[in-house]
Parts: sequence; structure tokens; C-alpha cells
Amino acid sequence: MKRWIDFGKRQRVKDYRLHKRFFLDEKSFIYREIIYALNHGLDFVANLGHSTFFIFYKGVKVLTDPFLSPHIFGIRRQKPALRPDLLPEMDYILISHAHYDHLDMRTLRRLKRGAKVIVPENVKAVFGMTKFSHIRELKLFDEYQDSNIKIHALPVKHNKGRSILFPNTETVSYYFEIGDKSFYFGGDTAYFEGFREIGRSHKIEIALLPVGGYEPTLFLKNVHMSPWEAVQAFVELKAEFIIPIHYATFHTIPKFVKIEAPLKYFKEEIEKKGMSSRAFIIEPNQIMIFENCV
Repeated sequence: MKRWIDFGKRQRVKDYRLHKRFFLDEKSFIYREIIYALNHGLDFVANLGHSTFFIFYKGVKVLTDPFLSPHIFGIRRQKPALRPDLLPEMDYILISHAHYDHLDMRTLRRLKRGAKVIVPENVKAVFGMTKFSHIRELKLFDEYQDSNIKIHALPVKHNKGRSILFPNTETVSYYFEIGDKSFYFGGDTAYFEGFREIGRSHKIEIALLPVGGYEPTLFLKNVHMSPWEAVQAFVELKAEFIIPIHYATFHTIPKFVKIEAPLKYFKEEIEKKGMSSRAFIIEPNQIMIFENCV
């Protein structure tokens, strides 16, 4: 049977030969599951590692903060990444900020270029000559809307800037609606009082919130949430369900990976609050089919 999704010509992967243990190809479980879900029209959320999530709902394909490279600044992935050229062409790519682990040029150059890319203020220049057909900057509280999706840029507590060449790139979170379903993508943020206001002004069904990268807290508490803070943010957002993100892929200080144990502490805290049934755990390189849970 001919597939209705056109994945296009496979790109050369010579750049990955030195990192065979850190990428996944067409034989991988996650690739085969994505293909199956797309071909059968099944709505899903796939965790591709860190804050990179592939959301497919009502025929609309959304990719968040694409980072699918084998390493960052010499720090190798804890779990391998799906080769980015294997992904279908996205309808929308949402980028929360320009930090290298959320806006990765190596990944973007390997993605198909027809997607509408939504970025915060002052981030478009980072893309250079990547030839995406549509890049839209959203200032804080601005909206983008078309016939498929409505996207609202909201505040976070995180440091802006990418490098000395791009010192003023902003950082946001996104609330977006596809059909009857609403999502909140936290991107990268510390806990802050703004979650209450977002919860009052937006009706959120699924909140994707970061839980990792919080150790050592002395240096990172103002830019990253802990699992306990993520659960508190979930409560204040008044979301129906939570998906933890931003864990088990990288860490700026590798020796703290085991100390953090973000997923373990998240599960303990969400159970302590009596909300385990409202948490969807999608570990890196796993997929969740909506009809099986929502």
C-alpha cells in the first residue's frame, strides 16, 4: 500500500558516521511507530528527546525546539536521536528561544523547509540562509493564526540571547490550539508567578513542562524548574494533563545527571499530589497515541 505521507529523498548521512550509537535510522522503533501512526491517521505525541516533541493532531504536524544532533559542545546524548531527515515535512516548527540546545542549526538544515517556523523576537536572524519558506517572529503576547492553528507567545523566566553575535534573542512559551485541543509548551523556564496568570487567561488541556537541568540549583534555579516546581506550575496553569519534557537527554554538567533523577522525582511528586492519572510519561524515543489516553 502506498504511503500517503511523502518523506522525500533521503539525505546523505556522512556527518553521522562517527556517531552511529547516537542516532536512530529507519529500523528504529520510534521511526516505525511514527510512520504507522501517520499512515493510519492516529493522533499522537512523540518525544524525540530534550524539548523536541512531534505533535500530530487532526492532520496537523507540529515540531517543538528541534534538536536531533548526536552531541552539543562535546556532550553526547544519553539516548540516540532520530535522524532529522527521516521526519516528514512539518506544518509548524515552534522555537521557544535561541539557546543551542533548543535551536540547533545542524538539525534545521536537515529538516524539510516547507514548515511555518514560529520564533520569538530577534531570533529570525539566527536562521541565516536556511531557506525556510516562512519564518514568523512573535513578540511577547502576540498571536499567529491561520486555518489550522492558533499560537500565542507567552512569558517565561529564562535568560535570553544566543551568543555575542545574537545577544538579544528573546525567549517565550507557547499556547496553541489545534481544532478542539489546546497545548501549552513551556520550552525552557524556571518557576515564576506568571504561571498563575497564564492559567487564568488560557484554558489548557495538555501542558508540556520542563523538569530537568536544575542542578546545581545554586546556578540554575533562576533558569530551570525542578520536578517539584513543574508540578506546582501544572497546578497553577490549571491544565488537565501534564507531559514532562527537557530531561534524560543532555546536561550542562554531566556529573549531575544521576543526582537530578528528574523523572523519578516528578513521578513521586505527582503521585504525592494525587494526580498520577493526569500525567502522561513519554520517555525519549517513545510515542503516545491520543485515543489510548485522552
